[in-house]
Amino acid sequence: MRHQSHRIGCVTRWLLAVLGLAFVALAGCGGGGGGPPPMEGSTESRVITSRVNGSTYPLSIYLPPASAGSRATLPIVYALDGDWWFTQLVDIAEASKARVIVVGIGNNANRAIDYVPANTCTPTGGGNAAYLTFIRTELIPYVESTVGGDPARRALLGHSHGGSFIYYALFAQAAGSHPFSAYLASDSSIGCMPATADAWEATYAASSTELAVRLHMSHTSINNFDIAFAQRIRGRGYARLVSTEQTYSGTHTGIIPAAFADALSFAFAP
Repeated sequence: MRHQSHRIGCVTRWLLAVLGLAFVALAGCGGGGGGPPPMEGSTESRVITSRVNGSTYPLSIYLPPASAGSRATLPIVYALDGDWWFTQLVDIAEASKARVIVVGIGNNANRAIDYVPANTCTPTGGGNAAYLTFIRTELIPYVESTVGGDPARRALLGHSHGGSFIYYALFAQAAGSHPFSAYLASDSSIGCMPATADAWEATYAASSTELAVRLHMSHTSINNFDIAFAQRIRGRGYARLVSTEQTYSGTHTGIIPAAFADALSFAFAP
């Protein structure tokens, strides 16, 4: 096992303050200061190789401070594209003092295979079913037996192709068998596969009128496919579904600090 240290970047902390986390102290970001405060939690790195698809996935794991209590009782976020977004999520957790475990799932090189079926943007897709099986049957048991996390408070977060995988994972499971209590989809790429995404939802709706999860749907103001898909989901009137849709001005990646912060806040709200 390899361990790594991490500190919150001043720029990210400034962004979080602008986004409503103004209680975060910004002292130390300018010249003459002593730098950002020390990190309260800790991070570590692990690696898991899937028996399902044969791929190897580096894992970046954030653990809140010991004062958060037993790890077995803590909510846990599994984040796709961990190579890119883990640091962003750690910054949010530290700045908001969220007592949550974050698992960033790496190997972004496989994202166009793992996250989506074949589509008009990345025709090499098709590994999404195997990847979901890996998460359910290998990753979750490994992480929660060696690191911790409350099985009743798991969230799955993804952006872009990762956001499309969130929708796939949501509707691929039968009612009552969802491994996550919260699904957090950020500016998904379902515009690359609109008919396929509609079929995911329609197939689920044909067998169940209940969807007992929390669903956070975020997107840019110009992502008309996500807007229409959110309307489709709301129109079903699924029983026990707690959902919210948030629209952000900005670019596809520029909305991430706000969208992720709002998603984490929503995922485990009372």
